[in-house]
Amino acid sequence: MLARPIRLALAVLAFASLAGAAFASDPAAATAAQVRAADAAFAARAAAAGTAEAFREYMDGADGLQFGRGAPIRGAEAIYQAMGGAAPARSRLEWTPTDAWGAASGDLGVTTGTWKSVALDASRPPLTGRYVTVWRKDGKGAWKGLIDIGTTDAP
Repeated sequence: MLARPIRLALAVLAFASLAGAAFASDPAAATAAQVRAADAAFAARAAAAGTAEAFREYMDGADGLQFGRGAPIRGAEAIYQAMGGAAPARSRLEWTPTDAWGAASGDLGVTTGTWKSVALDASRPPLTGRYVTVWRKDGKGAWKGLIDIGTTDAP
């Protein structure tokens, strides 16, 4: 017969492996992980190709909405143009997802995080804020931003 501490350790290990398997098979958790990865890839693309180009690539072509100052901007191309298009960037936008949620259906998710905008000519201090992005999987299986909302931290 096994000693009580060994039986307890085996029971804990069995429970932990069952809980881990349950989490791994949780469709909502898997979707959340996918949209978090999409958001991180979006941020990396912005660092590599510029913010405007990244938004053109990662926002939904027809339905993507960006909320900020003024009226919302609809569509990836319109967002790209509003961000300056191919003109040289005047600032660098960096962001990091901090939380993610996903639908069990596997086609909708949300990320939130923090952002920082730094003027390339150091003409103004950096701005910081928070954002939320709603993600939808397109017909090709790619995650696209459906709604992007950013707010500035209080001064």
